[in-house]
Amino acid sequence: MTAVTALALLISKVLDKARELSAKLFEKETIQPVAEPNERRTTQVIPQTDKIPMQEKNTHKEPTANPSSQKQELQAKTQTTEQEKPKIPPKPVMSAEATAYPKLLKIYKELNRQNGIIFDAERERNELELERDSLKGFAKLTKKGELQSRIDCKNEEIDLLKIGLSGIVKRYGFQTVHDFYKVFSVSKTANAEYRDKVDK
Repeated sequence: MTAVTALALLISKVLDKARELSAKLFEKETIQPVAEPNERRTTQVIPQTDKIPMQEKNTHKEPTANPSSQKQELQAKTQTTEQEKPKIPPKPVMSAEATAYPKLLKIYKELNRQNGIIFDAERERNELELERDSLKGFAKLTKKGELQSRIDCKNEEIDLLKIGLSGIVKRYGFQTVHDFYKVFSVSKTANAEYRDKVDK
């Protein structure tokens, strides 16, 4: 027998003894109770019967909680978070009428300014007419002509201002002031409805 063969035989015997010793140690481990929910069961650790060292074979994991209960907890948490976060509906779509409202509002304000000027001119004309109609005696003969010419000038001014009103709306593509007010009214209503939907 050569030295190499003797050495190999010796190593083999040492490994066999080590395996036997580890198997004996493993068999002496105590039974570990594992309690599952609502049950009183114990799980016995099966002793190692082969001759593989314990470090290589030990794949035993500590038992975890019941997987079905974990799933239920996860579902409960998911449902809770879904309930806490209310779903926000999509933003309402703005109609063409509601979209046009800001532009129409500018035209409306411009018309209001022009109307204010017309109302002032008409008030001045009415005051002149009252003054003319209240004249008596000699003043009626001398001042009546002058007041009448001022009234006529105011009437011409008012007519020009009214033409200016239709000029404003025509500049923005409307035939008449009445047509503009109809479109503006529809647009204002559509815009108000859109704002209500957004607020809700």
